This record gives sequence, structure tokens and C-alpha cells, in this order.
Amino acid sequence: MDHVEVPYRIFERLLAGFARAEGKDIAFFGRDAETVVPGDAFGDVFAWLWEERRETAVAAFADLLAEARRDGDVGDEVRLESLINGLRSALFRSRLGEEETFWEVGRTLREHVPDHFGGRSDL
Repeated sequence: MDHVEVPYRIFERLLAGFARAEGKDIAFFGRDAETVVPGDAFGDVFAWLWEERRETAVAAFADLLAEARRDGDVGDEVRLESLINGLRSALFRSRLGEEETFWEVGRTLREHVPDHFGGRSDL
């Protein structure tokens, strides 16, 4: 696979724009109460980040949740647990989508994503 080097500041901006676009897709294309599936592209990027910079993967997931909640209908915001449930489907190309591995992903997201929302527990 070819690699491209970019300054970290630019990488952060690319990742933020990506989360914004994916969040808009989630809000636009709808969701149900229990499962919100991000796109396959988000799953691919998340899996790579998980292996390379886990804290950045958690931050990207938190950004995705924030963007989806911002663009959703008032009173019908995407829930953290719903997005975690759907992430497993988006990770189908990765070992992270396997049950025994995904358990650790879900646990980590449940533990650390609220920190990106000021410690809120109502996500």
C-alpha cells in the first residue's frame, strides 16, 4: 500500500472533515433506536486508527457522534450505544468486527467517549 505523509495538524483537519461528512450521512439517511451504522469508509479508517493511534480512533468516534447528534432531529439524537452497536457492522473488513475483539472496542468507547463530551453520562 502506498503511504502519504502529511503534517499532523493537516491530518487532524482531514479527520475532522471526514467525521463531519460521515455524521451528516448518518443524520440524513436515518437510523433506528438501537443500531446506527456508520459507513464502511469510517469503519476502515477507525480500524486503521485503532491499530496505529488508539486515542485518535476514540476521538474520531467521539467526533462522529457529535456530528451525527448535531445534525439529527431535536429529541432524536444519535445515542452512544446505538453508534457503538452499528460500528461492528462497519468493521466487517477488520478483525475488530469479530465478537471477541469488538468487546474491547466497545468497552473502550463506552469508557472514554464521554470524556470528549465533558464527562456527560446521558449520551
